[in-house]
Amino acid sequence: MYGNSMTPESSLLARWSEALATSPFQANHITLEDLAGTLQPAAERSFQRLLQALLREALLAPDTCTYDGHGHCWLVLPDQSRLCFEHLRPGRMASWDLRGRVVHVREGQPALKLQFPSQLLTLLNSTLQTPAAPDVLNRLNTEIDDSFVNDTLCLAFHAHWTLKLQASMPAAHAGNLLSYLKQDPHVANPTCVLEQWGTLGHPWHPNYKTKLGLSTEQVIAFSPEFEARFPVLLCALHRQYAHVETLAGSADYWPWWQQHFPQAARELADVLTAQGLAPADYLPLPAHPWQARQELPQLFANEISDRLLVLTEIVAFTAHPTMSFRTVLPDGRCDAPMVKLPVSLRLTSVQRTVSPRSARMGPRISELLLSILSREPGISKRLSIVPERIGVHFKPQPANDEHSRHLAVLYRDNPLSQLQSGEMAVPVGSLFALDQHGEPLLRHWVRLSQGRDDAQGMRAFFRDYAAITVPALLGMYLRYGVAFEAHQQNSFMVMSDDGQLSRLLLRDFGDIRIDRKTLHAQGLDIELHDPKMTLYDDASFVRDKLLHTVFMCHLGELVLLSARHFEMPEAQLWDELSAQVSQCFDALRDQVEPQRWRTERAALLEQAWPAKSFMRMRLLESHADIVGRLPNPLSAAANEL
Repeated sequence: MYGNSMTPESSLLARWSEALATSPFQANHITLEDLAGTLQPAAERSFQRLLQALLREALLAPDTCTYDGHGHCWLVLPDQSRLCFEHLRPGRMASWDLRGRVVHVREGQPALKLQFPSQLLTLLNSTLQTPAAPDVLNRLNTEIDDSFVNDTLCLAFHAHWTLKLQASMPAAHAGNLLSYLKQDPHVANPTCVLEQWGTLGHPWHPNYKTKLGLSTEQVIAFSPEFEARFPVLLCALHRQYAHVETLAGSADYWPWWQQHFPQAARELADVLTAQGLAPADYLPLPAHPWQARQELPQLFANEISDRLLVLTEIVAFTAHPTMSFRTVLPDGRCDAPMVKLPVSLRLTSVQRTVSPRSARMGPRISELLLSILSREPGISKRLSIVPERIGVHFKPQPANDEHSRHLAVLYRDNPLSQLQSGEMAVPVGSLFALDQHGEPLLRHWVRLSQGRDDAQGMRAFFRDYAAITVPALLGMYLRYGVAFEAHQQNSFMVMSDDGQLSRLLLRDFGDIRIDRKTLHAQGLDIELHDPKMTLYDDASFVRDKLLHTVFMCHLGELVLLSARHFEMPEAQLWDELSAQVSQCFDALRDQVEPQRWRTERAALLEQAWPAKSFMRMRLLESHADIVGRLPNPLSAAANEL
C-alpha cells in the first residue's frame, strides 16, 4: 500500500485524500472534517481490540495495570515512562472495556496522546511475554494501522448512510430502523441492507479491518460497509477440469445457472462460439473482478493458453457484497443464490480463497444437516440453515488443492428463501452497529419486541434470545456432535411478523466441526474430501469451535454489548445464559451418553474456556489455530468475583 518511509500521519492523510476523491464519498458529501471526527472512535475500537488480545492471551500481564483515584489505568514501561488509559476495565470472558484517550507520559516532557495502534504496540512490545522481532513488529504495525485507517473510512461512511436512512424513514416508525426496513415497501431486501450497513469486523481480532493488497479506491469499491456494487466477471472452465458437487435434488449445474443468469449464459455461449469453442464443453465460473484481473492471468497462464480456462469481460451480475466480503448477492435480488468467490488477498489475517474441500463439503454437509433437522422437530423449530447447493472448483491432474482454491465458486440459497411471510432475517453482526445516537441496533429490536428499551426490557429480550440459540446449537452438539461456526457474521436471528424473536438461521459450513463418534452413534455419516477435516475424534477440538464461535464471539459479545449500553450488571445476563445451558443439559440427559453428558456439562459450565490467540498466531505467523484458556464466565467461581 504505502512504503515504510511514510509516517502513519502522512499515510493516513494520503488515504483520506484518495477516499474523498471516490464517487461513493463524493455522492454522500463526506468531507475531511467528517473523517477527522472518526479519529477518536476508531482509535478506541482499534486500541480496545489490540489491548484485549494482548491481555486475554497473557502476552501482557493484567497485574501490571494500576488505578489511581480518578479511575485512570496506568502501566509503567521498562524505560519508566508510563501509559495512561482514561478508562480501561476488565469484565468476564477476559474482556476489556476501553474508552477515552490513551496517553504516553515521559518525565519532563509533554504528554503525548496516542492516535495509531502501531504507536501503542511499539510502546508495549518490550513488555510482552514474547516481544516481536523488528521485522515482525513492522509487519504487525502495518496491518493494524491499515485496519485503523480503513475503520476511519468506514465510520465516516456509516454516519452519512445512517442519516440518509433516517431521513427516508416515515414518522410512523418512530426512528426504529428495524421497523422501517421490515415494513416499508420501498425497501426491496432489508436483510441485504443490514448485511452492508452493519458490517463491523471481527469483535476480537486486532486486524478487524485489514485489507492489505487493495488500494483505497478498491477497499471502498469492494467492501460491504461502503454500500458497494461491482461487476462480477464470467469465466468458462472446461468440463474435464471441473469438479461439480451438488446438493441432492438440485438441477444440473449448467441448466441451473442458465435459469438464474440467462443473459450472461447467452453471452458466454456466443463468446465461446466466436472463439471456435463448443459451449457444451465448458461450465460458467463467475470471478471476483480483483481475482479475474490480478490473479487468474498469472496463476492459470498455462490453462488459459491451452483454452481450458477462458477469461471474458462478460458481466455475470452486479454483486452486492455481504458481511463476508467474498460472498455476494447478485443484483441485490431476493430470489438469487448467494455466491462465494475466492479472493487471493489477506483480509483480516487469512487469504480468502474457496478450497476444493469447501466446494465439495458444502453441499454434503448441507444434506446431512437437513437430514438431522427433518428428524428433530424440537430443534428445527428454533434452527434453520441456508443450504449450500452447488460447489465448483478447478480439478487438475494430479490434484492440487492449493492451486485449485484460487479458481472455484460455492453457491448457497438466498436467506430469504428460508423465511415465511412477514418474517425478516436480521444479521446478528448488525445488532452491534450504532445508530446516529451512538446506540446499537440491538436497542431498536428490544424496543420493538418488548415495548421498552430499558434494562428490564433487555433482560427479557436476552432470555428469549438464549432460549432459541442455546437449545438449538447446544442441542445439535449434544445430540449429533455438530459444532457450527455460528459467530455473528454467520448467524441471522429471524424476526417474526409481530416483531418478536422467532428462530436462528445459519449459513457457511466451511469450518464446521463434527464429533465422529457422536454422529455415528446416531446412524449417520458423511463422505469426506479430506479425512483429517470435518469429522474429528478429539471431542475437545470440536467443543472449542462451539465455545469460541457460539458462546464467546456470539452470545458472550451480546452480553458485553447489552451490559454496556443498557447499564446493567454483566452478571445478570451471564446468569441467564448459565441457566439456559443448565436447562438444556437437563432436558437432554436421557438422550446423551452419560459420561459424555458429564464431560460436556463440566466443560461448558465449570472448566476454563478456549480463547483463540489471534496475536500469538500473527507473532508466530501460524496458519493453525493457537488456543489458550480463560476463566469460565458461567462458572460459580465467576460469580464470586
